[in-house]
Amino acid sequence: MELRALPLDGARLMFLSGRALRYRFHLAPSDFGRVYECELRLTPDSHPPEMFVLSPDLTTLADEAALPHIYPNNGTGTKLCLWWPKQREWLPQMKLVDTYIAWTAEWLWHFEDWLTTDVWAGGGEHPQQRRRRWA
Repeated sequence: MELRALPLDGARLMFLSGRALRYRFHLAPSDFGRVYECELRLTPDSHPPEMFVLSPDLTTLADEAALPHIYPNNGTGTKLCLWWPKQREWLPQMKLVDTYIAWTAEWLWHFEDWLTTDVWAGGGEHPQQRRRRWA
């Protein structure tokens, strides 16, 4: 598997029941960037992989400001928005190293830039979350 060959600090590959896979690793978006603990989650149910930043807590780093370019997540970590599903920017035959891992480094670079400029320069599109009227 391609992930085993990656020379990332703290890398661990975990196989879970039901053929689910977790790849946990440390990543710094630049030579001077902070180190983030990330987790790539894959399931055999044909859903696209998901990428999470587990630590440090991104909301805390942002002084509790609403984070740009993420998906809602009720679990541990921040779920990153790395690609645009409508445009099919990711396909299952693409290498995770060239897509999810590289895109995570790029997302983190833009996140650190956003922390200092308050401008998200990472591109992409995110519709506004609609509130349920009965909630």
